[in-house]
Amino acid sequence: MAYKATTTKTANAPSSSITDAFRRKGAPLFGPMNYRLMLLGLVLLVVGNLLMIGKEDIYSFTKITLAPLVISLGYLVELAAILYRPRS
Repeated sequence: MAYKATTTKTANAPSSSITDAFRRKGAPLFGPMNYRLMLLGLVLLVVGNLLMIGKEDIYSFTKITLAPLVISLGYLVELAAILYRPRS
C-alpha cells in the first residue's frame, strides 16, 4: 500500500503573498520598478568608484567624503530595490 501525501489548508495556516508567489510557477520574482531601482543603484556604485579613482590628491573631499557617500547611497538603493513590493 503506497502512502500518498496530501496537503490540506488549515484555519491556522498563514496565507501570505510570499507563499502565493511560490505557488505561481513562471511568475517573475521582481517587477519593472525593482529592476529600475537595481539599475539606479548599480549606476551609483559605479559613479562612486569612479570618483575614488586617481593617484593625485588622495586626501581630497571627493575621494574621502563624496565617493563613500555615493557608494553607500548605491547600496541603500540596491537594498530598497530588493525589498520593494508594489501595492496590489
